[in-house]
Amino acid sequence: MNSCRKRPLAFAALGAIVFTLAGCEAAEQSAQKLADEAKKEAQALIEGSVGEVVDEVNRQVDALQDSTNRALGKAEEEGRNGSHDEPSAERPVEPGVET
Repeated sequence: MNSCRKRPLAFAALGAIVFTLAGCEAAEQSAQKLADEAKKEAQALIEGSVGEVVDEVNRQVDALQDSTNRALGKAEEEGRNGSHDEPSAERPVEPGVET
């Protein structure tokens, strides 16, 4: 008679274990989905940050190029207006005559 009472308890315990395992499986799947979503969000944030950094670097490079071009432009103008040891195009040098 004792064995009759133990069987329903064993079935109840087995049912509780199966129910618990099913709950654990669902919790694991839910946690995996959450982890995947968090990973995607992190990647999106990183890509956005990298894009902003690249844009800022490009702006700084452009500004540096502009200032370099302005500086080179001024150096070329000074070279044209300043005195040089080179003969000018207005006065041709005759061969064999030193100036």
